[in-house]
Amino acid sequence: MEADAKPANCYIQQRQDNLPQLECKHFDLKYWEDKPGFQVVEGGRGGSVSIYIGETRVILRHYYRGGMVKKLISDQYLWTGKTRTRPWQEWMILVSARAAGLPVPEPVGACALKTGLIYRAAIMTRFLDDTQTLAARLADSSLDANSWHRLGLVIKKMQSQGIKHADLNASNILVDNEDQFYIIDFDKARVVDRPGDWQWQPLYRLQRSLEKFNRGHPLSYDTDDWQALMDGYQT
Repeated sequence: MEADAKPANCYIQQRQDNLPQLECKHFDLKYWEDKPGFQVVEGGRGGSVSIYIGETRVILRHYYRGGMVKKLISDQYLWTGKTRTRPWQEWMILVSARAAGLPVPEPVGACALKTGLIYRAAIMTRFLDDTQTLAARLADSSLDANSWHRLGLVIKKMQSQGIKHADLNASNILVDNEDQFYIIDFDKARVVDRPGDWQWQPLYRLQRSLEKFNRGHPLSYDTDDWQALMDGYQT
């Protein structure tokens, strides 16, 4: 996340838990390329790396646009105030979700670099050890019906807090060695005041994602697995 030639303002949010003081340079992917522990993380829109802040391993994710507009302005957003930036919004969702006991990453730092009327941004979350994406897990082996049922319960609990995930797919759900689930990447997520049809949209997105992965590289996944997830969700 590099500044343009124009004067820039750097806004940083950080958890105060004995981590080194974060500076704007720490949110620049290029800053870490020659540092020990640097590792590119696959998936999403790119821009995610694993690094160490002191002794703490974190994921640093730069915000990139999707769709056709990314060809013109891949990582620039209109500035409408610090608390309305992508990292601040995601930070608040993560804090709220963790307070509710949801299995989501711990936010470590957030940064918005304002230049004129636009900004670029990045966020840091604590690395989740011994995890892999749901898609990668299913490429290796199956999950039992009880695990699918528990995943449905996790999604239900998230939505009971009014949290609408904007991109619930098989790459944004992690599974650890004990088949426990974590939901990641809350960019553009929002809190909805009341139940409604919006609750089905992330589920449809996840189902389409699993079917797409299954067509490309067959997974240990079938309609019975999805039914077990839905049974948990509708419990």
